[in-house]
Amino acid sequence: MVKNISFMRFLDFQEDIPDSSTIWLFKERLKDNKLLDRIWQELQRQLDAMGLLVKRGTIQDATFIEADPGRSGNKYRGDDAKTRRSRDGTWAKKGEEIYFGYKLHSKVDVEYGLIRAMEMTTASVHDSQIDLSVEWEPIYRDKGYFGTLARSQSITICRATRGHPLN
Repeated sequence: MVKNISFMRFLDFQEDIPDSSTIWLFKERLKDNKLLDRIWQELQRQLDAMGLLVKRGTIQDATFIEADPGRSGNKYRGDDAKTRRSRDGTWAKKGEEIYFGYKLHSKVDVEYGLIRAMEMTTASVHDSQIDLSVEWEPIYRDKGYFGTLARSQSITICRATRGHPLN
């Protein structure tokens, strides 16, 4: 149990706070019993019931979540290495930066800043492959989504392509 007194006082919490492994095990039990989606849908239903509906649209973006690639000195370990920390993460390059791990795609309400949808993929999945839009709501997306259609009205930043400079 966590014994961070200042945090416990901030929360006005009298009991011990569970440590990270307890929380992780609880989350794994929820996942194993396929309850995470039901909890997420109930949270979204309650937000809607409180009048926090999507009115002006949403923003879709993705961010890298880096994982340990399992390095040994300057060499990367193979798939059967026992000490490799992430077996299903993948490599991706953005500009000059190289990432190993995963990508979190999220859709946030423009007006309230609430997360309305999210999806986790490996890092190598291109942003344009994930469409979190819904038919009736406008969605704002950066140039990583250029050239792909959304299920709804899409306001996507344009980018220059070979033979077609920006106008």
